[in-house]
Order: sequence, then C-alpha cells, then structure tokens
Amino acid sequence: MSDPRRHPDWEQPADRHTQLIDPVITVQQLARFEVFRKLQTRIDHALVFATAKGGYVAFLPPQRPGSTRGYTAVYEVDTGVHHFRSEIEIPSDNDAFQFVVVVEISWQVTDPARFVESRHRDVPRLLLGELEQAARPVARRFSIARSADAEGELLRALPAAGPLGRACGLQTTWTVRLRRDQENIDHQLRMQAIHHGTDEQILTEQLGMRYDAQLDQRARQQDALTTERALAYGDRQHELVLRQQQWEHQQRLELSRQQAELQRVEAEKIAFYQWHLEQGGVHAWALHLAQHPEDSALVMRTMREDQLQMIRDQMSLVSQVLGDGGAERHELQGPKQLALRAMNDILNQRLPGVPHDPAPPYPGRLPAPPAQPPAQPPVPTAPYGPAPTFAQWEPPPGYGTAPVRPPAPAEPTAEPAAEPTAGLAAEPQTGPAAQPQARPQPQDPADDGKPHP
Repeated sequence: MSDPRRHPDWEQPADRHTQLIDPVITVQQLARFEVFRKLQTRIDHALVFATAKGGYVAFLPPQRPGSTRGYTAVYEVDTGVHHFRSEIEIPSDNDAFQFVVVVEISWQVTDPARFVESRHRDVPRLLLGELEQAARPVARRFSIARSADAEGELLRALPAAGPLGRACGLQTTWTVRLRRDQENIDHQLRMQAIHHGTDEQILTEQLGMRYDAQLDQRARQQDALTTERALAYGDRQHELVLRQQQWEHQQRLELSRQQAELQRVEAEKIAFYQWHLEQGGVHAWALHLAQHPEDSALVMRTMREDQLQMIRDQMSLVSQVLGDGGAERHELQGPKQLALRAMNDILNQRLPGVPHDPAPPYPGRLPAPPAQPPAQPPVPTAPYGPAPTFAQWEPPPGYGTAPVRPPAPAEPTAEPAAEPTAGLAAEPQTGPAAQPQARPQPQDPADDGKPHP
C-alpha cells in the first residue's frame, strides 16, 4: 500500500517471489479526522484495520473498505502460499546422540486479523517450535540406531497434535524426514564400507575359485591337446624315420647290386681282353683296331716292321742251323724240319704270328644282365668307355675256372723232338698235315714279293 502524501510506518521490500518470514508487508497509522481517501494495495493482499477499541477488521481481497473513518491503523498482509525447508535436532534416548529432522513446510495466512492480533513476526520459527515441541517426546523413546522407527512414530504422532499455526490464523502442510546425526552416519558408512569390502573379498575369492577352476580346466585341455599333438608328431616322425631307413636300405641294396653288376662287367671285360691278348699277334692288333679305327696306318706300319724283323731273325737262325756245326745229325732232324717249315712259310708269304692251326673260336657272349624294373635307373657304363663287342658274350660251360687256350699241336712221332731254339719258341708245334693253306697277304706297293735280306 502506498500513499503519495504520507510514508508508511513500516514496510518491507517484498514481491511475489520473496522468501517471507513475516507476512505483514506494511503498517501505516491513520489520522482521526482524516478525509476519506482510496487506499492502493495489491490485489492478492488483505487489509486489516485496527479500531479505536483495540479490535481488528479484515478485508480479504478483492474487498476494500468504503471509508477509513473510525480506524487508527491499517496492516497490509500477504495471503499467498510460502514454502521453506529447515533442519532441527531432537534428542534420542541417549543425550550423546541426536536425531536430525529435515522439515519442509508450506504455510499461508487464512485469517489475517487473527495473525495481526497474535503479533508474531517470524512464521518459520513459530511453526518449527510447535513441531519440535510435539516431536521431542516421541524421539526420546528410540535409540539413535532406530531412526526409521522413530520417523514412523513421529509421522503418526504429529497429526494427532493438531495443525501447525492454527491458533495464529495459518494453514500449513508439512513433511518430516528423520535421520541420524552426521557422526553416526559416518560410522555407519565406515561399517558399511567394511562390510562391503568384506563381501567384495568373499565374492572375489569365490569367483576367483571359479576362475581358477576354469583356468585349470583350460590348462588341462591345452595339455591334452599338446599331448595329442606331440603324439601325432611323434608318430609322423617315427613314420618318417622308418621311411628314411627303408629308403637308405633300398639305396644300399641298389648300390650293392650296381657294384655287383660293375664287378661282373669288369670280369667280363677282363676275360674278353685276356682271351684276345692270349691269342697274341694279329688278334691283339685286331682288338686295338676295333676299338681305335683311326690307328689303322700305325697298326699296318708296326705289323710290317714286326714281320720284317721276324723274317730276318728266322733267316739268320736257319742259316746257323743248316750250316756246319757241332750238333749231331739226329739232333738236327727236328730243327731242320722247323727251319724248312719257316722257309716254306716265308716262301708262301705267311704272316708271322699266325698259327698254322686255326684259332679256337671266340668263347661266345657273356650272359645278358637281368631285366631292370622301370623304376630302377640303368647301371652307368660311361666310366669304362664305349661298350666293347663282348657286351652280349655268353661264356661256355666251365668258363672262368681256367683260361681258354687253343689246343696244343701234336708232336711228330718219327723222330724225337729236339729243344727249340729261342727264336722259334713262339711258333706252335704242328705237323705238316695240319698246316693250313697259305692265304694271300696284303703287300705293300713298294714290296716286290720277295723276302728282304
């Protein structure tokens, strides 16, 4: 309420959202014979007029008096709903511990005249006082640990004590929440933390045992798999070792067979060369020529030189034997026959070194090696040069026990044989009937068909 001509005796700066403690906004004195004037107030505020006899007349909004005559003062009262929250402490059964009561109260002035007449200026303190006065006897019956039971009993006992602030013209609604003091709360929190830690440790151990069991089961499975893998690997290794041993055994057998085959071929080769070399003379040169055709000129020249040298030696020996000497006549009978035979050979142009009897036939072919399986490689023969002509030679029965030699010529029976001289020892001893016909021999173009001196 504002009057431009006068200032109020008391006024608090409050609006609709101000936290009020005293709902009386302004107080203003009125003159005794003052001319009527219209009072300007807020529409939601009530006006309480004081009379000269000490009474109070309230005008609730939107009612306003038509005249201020007979009134000595006017009070402008806020009739809105206000809310506040506060905490109070009330003792438990033990004075060392107190409950903390959290109070939330909504209040409103419903009888402005009664509130002005009560002369209260602090509404929250008025209501908290009445609440504490009703709650203290109830909280005294409970220990600090039974805060929940004390709160329930308090909620049942306070409504029975009557509405708060009714005697002062107030209408209130409230709610309370009772809890322990902070020290007890902290203690309970510590105890709870201990219990929680213990529960966590117990649960950790239990779950740890399950985890260990799972780890052990997994380790056992891994061990089983590792053992199975090792056994399989060992089986494969054993199989591999067996295959390697079989392969090495086959290699040794094949090597032994090849060595035996090489020894057989070597023996055949030795027998072949032995037979041809035992024939001597033309056979040896024929063998050399068969293997080395490019040496034909050298072979012919060497044979011619050997023939000429042999003819000279034989002519010298014949001349010595047929000449005068100290030998008896019967002793010279055999050598004379040989000398005559040599002269006959020379005159018939028989090659020296060729026996009078035909040479024994070639022993034959060596036995063919056994057929090789397709998987076995052939026996290498490259280290022994080109294959000789005896590759298919088949030895006669009894070959290899004694060297094959031509049959010895029959000795003449007419006269005792005399010891041959050194120059005629190389010729075989044969009779005249066994002598073959002389074969024509190739002659050198420079040779005139006559023996050389």
